[in-house]
Amino acid sequence: MVKIALVDDSVILRSALKNVLEEAGFQVVLEASNSAELFGLLKKSQAELILLDVFFPTENGLDMLAKLKRLSPGVKVLLVTGMRQETILAEAQRLGADGVLYKPFDTDDLLSAIEHLK
Repeated sequence: MVKIALVDDSVILRSALKNVLEEAGFQVVLEASNSAELFGLLKKSQAELILLDVFFPTENGLDMLAKLKRLSPGVKVLLVTGMRQETILAEAQRLGADGVLYKPFDTDDLLSAIEHLK
């Protein structure tokens, strides 16, 4: 069972994702709305995969990605974004993102992206 962390400032989206993932047999071990919550709980959670939004009101998900890859290089990171900009994709790849999922996405897209990373 893959242990997943959800990092998004939207409580509604995190709740919906958690329901979908748990119904599919995954274990959501961490929910965070910002980098302080994420990094404060990451070690305890033993997350193997992090679904990380790119845009937050006061921070940048790409900066969080860079820090994640420095602190926990073995954890897989699937970035989630509504912006289909080549510069974001290129920067995500450079920083070590394991995948990018574009909003809006459906359940099959999400589960397929996760299966691809397992």
